Amino acid sequence: MAKVYMDVRGTADDLYEGAQSNSQYARKVDIGKKTKDNTYPPFSVLLLGVDTGDLGRVDQGRSDTMMVLTVNPETEKTTITSLQRDTYIMINGNYDKLNAAYAYGGASLAMETVENYLEIPIDYYISVNMMGFQELVGAIGGVDVQSDLTFSQQGYDFVKGENYHLEGERLLAYTRNRYDDPDGDYGRQNRQRQIISAAINKMKSVDTLSNYQSILSSLEGNVQTNLKFDQMQNILLNYRAAATQLDEKSLRGSGEMIGGVSYQIVSEEDRQAMSQMLKRELEIE
Repeated sequence: MAKVYMDVRGTADDLYEGAQSNSQYARKVDIGKKTKDNTYPPFSVLLLGVDTGDLGRVDQGRSDTMMVLTVNPETEKTTITSLQRDTYIMINGNYDKLNAAYAYGGASLAMETVENYLEIPIDYYISVNMMGFQELVGAIGGVDVQSDLTFSQQGYDFVKGENYHLEGERLLAYTRNRYDDPDGDYGRQNRQRQIISAAINKMKSVDTLSNYQSILSSLEGNVQTNLKFDQMQNILLNYRAAATQLDEKSLRGSGEMIGGVSYQIVSEEDRQAMSQMLKRELEIE
């Protein structure tokens, strides 16, 4: 057990990459300390799926997947909210696509941009490149999903309503398709959330102790986070109940050309409604 502990701690230390937002919504939350209500506080995580490592890319790249996870142990619920990467948004005083924030300023600017947009604190971030995502799901033995669409991608065929075991290239093909989907990138987001939910459920039951070395290997070089080892421990020990219910949301917009560039325009009404929902999840007044 001592070796397992040291291996896990060593990997966690390697994954750590500090990031700090300077927005007015930034805060420090102590997930290792109970509140006055004798419960652990809710917290948020910005999940960034970056295109570094995809198709041989080695540059920082843009965050083609952006999801906000709100984790609440008291309600025993984790909400996964997708943000459209082409959302028209203010970044450092100029309007651009949401996924440009990561390319311009890494995780810190991505966190700050999302905080300003949704008016909530982003407590932590986890960035995963496409290669790492594939390896992690493979390390837990793949996931089983029911296809929500009939389509072909990269030589793999999927039929709506059929069940599939996904890992490796088949997994990436399932999550990558958007051009054949009548719902476009929103359909792709739905499949990405589907995979993440399936992976969370799988990791709750998988024999991680016997397979921990493969899981750690899949993380190294593919994942970065500002979660420290003791914070990861606290989540595993004190927040397991929050994975009881996984809720999926999406902030949707409508397509519009601005200056010859295609953007997704989210209505102020929808933005505010999502902001209020996330504040409730985080128990922010």
